[in-house]
Amino acid sequence: MSHRSETRHLHRKGDPYPVVLREGLINDVGTLVRRLWRAPRIAVVTQARVERLHGPRLFQSLARADIDTLTLKMAEGETHKNLRTVSRLYDRLVDRGFTRDDGILALGGGTVGDTAGFVAATFLRGIPYAQIPTTLLAQVDSAIGGKVGVNHPRGKNLIGAIYRPSAVWIDPSLLGTLPARELRSGLFELLKYGFIGVPRLLGRMERQSLTIGSADLARSIGEGVRRKLEVVREDEREHGLRRILNFGHTIGHGLEAASSYGLLRHGEAVGWGMIGAVRLAARRGSLDARTAERLESAVVAVGPRPSLRRLSARAVLDAIGRDKKRNREGLRFVLPVGWARVKIIERFPLDEIAWALVSLGVRADA
Repeated sequence: MSHRSETRHLHRKGDPYPVVLREGLINDVGTLVRRLWRAPRIAVVTQARVERLHGPRLFQSLARADIDTLTLKMAEGETHKNLRTVSRLYDRLVDRGFTRDDGILALGGGTVGDTAGFVAATFLRGIPYAQIPTTLLAQVDSAIGGKVGVNHPRGKNLIGAIYRPSAVWIDPSLLGTLPARELRSGLFELLKYGFIGVPRLLGRMERQSLTIGSADLARSIGEGVRRKLEVVREDEREHGLRRILNFGHTIGHGLEAASSYGLLRHGEAVGWGMIGAVRLAARRGSLDARTAERLESAVVAVGPRPSLRRLSARAVLDAIGRDKKRNREGLRFVLPVGWARVKIIERFPLDEIAWALVSLGVRADA
């Protein structure tokens, strides 16, 4: 059987929800929903562009299964992942009389998945939802693990919850409509899984470019998702091991927030954050020079990133200081210590982060 029709069940027996990967899976969502829920109605949370590209196949599948649907659209962009959007979605659900017997499908990237999941977690104290991620970044990261939430003006994802989806349905064929920059953004996030314990994936991405529709991309998505599921299985609520998933994100989230989410895609920011972490590890002596060079080169090979010169180190540090990964004793930071190996450092000094930011091209403060 070719990779285009092979069904990969990425979850293990006993996991709380199925995670399934298959090309063309979107055409069968109606049948899957019928097997999963008795929900009389489904609210599909999406965005205008995503609905135009992928909505017809999804809605045809739901119609064939005789499922009543309501379409709820939110504006595009990370800046709209906020409580105002959540309130508007609540209003529509209330107007249509949705109950706990109904369900939500999130059709879109991370912004849609995070927001729709938060609405599901909080509307009527929780209604069922499932994820249909349409971007690479969402397929390998944000749709997996149950983290849902929205941004606060003073920080990314400060408002949220852990709320398990009923299912995650991954269809690599949906990636064919992604702009090149969005694809690269997802590749940075996929590379992160190589860094945190999948040497085969890290080596593959070091050696070659992954292209849409290729067996290697589908295989790599599966490897990344399985690694995340391994971590979440052991530490769902981020009290220990799950913190390694924040590799590259401490600096990355700071860059995003300092630029008001307008300069960098999330994956690009994570890419910069991974390079910063590699340089810090080399500076501390946690990595030998050859390994540090290989790791940084693997990130750079994914694609170009915009200049950071317009950002000031102080603004980024202020944003990092508000990050939810900070604890009372200081900043928690994930540092690479070898090929596909990382460790968590507690109380990491901010002055070292400042050095890394300047090394990345962020403007030093006078």
